[in-house]
Amino acid sequence: MLAKGNVKVTDLLTAAPPAIPDGSHAMTQLVELPPADPGLAPHRHSGPVFGYVTEGKIFFELEGEEPREIVAGEAFWEPGGDVVHYQVSNPDPNAWSRFVAVCICAPGVEMITMLEPEEIVARDHLRHPSARQHQG
Repeated sequence: MLAKGNVKVTDLLTAAPPAIPDGSHAMTQLVELPPADPGLAPHRHSGPVFGYVTEGKIFFELEGEEPREIVAGEAFWEPGGDVVHYQVSNPDPNAWSRFVAVCICAPGVEMITMLEPEEIVARDHLRHPSARQHQG
């Protein structure tokens, strides 16, 4: 933590992201999920994403990682590229979830690419064992 005068800075997350290609750009988004919203279907991001939950909680799953709940005041990141983002949902049936995401976008590539059903099945073995949905 850095404290200087009246300013207080607290590190929430430290990560070493992959190389960022020349010509990339960044965008900051506010993502709002209604109560019990399933969020986006499996997808990938063109570059790294850094996020901070401002309200409520989200259920979060990246390829190869155990699905987990992230609550208000916690930060997260994902590397983007070929890593699949399987879940970002609101598990609370009574409250909204909100988070801020800073996305690094690779040049000429959409920030979000949805997976086709066949690819979801083909990559199932790469999910954490607790999250696998298909026999292989």
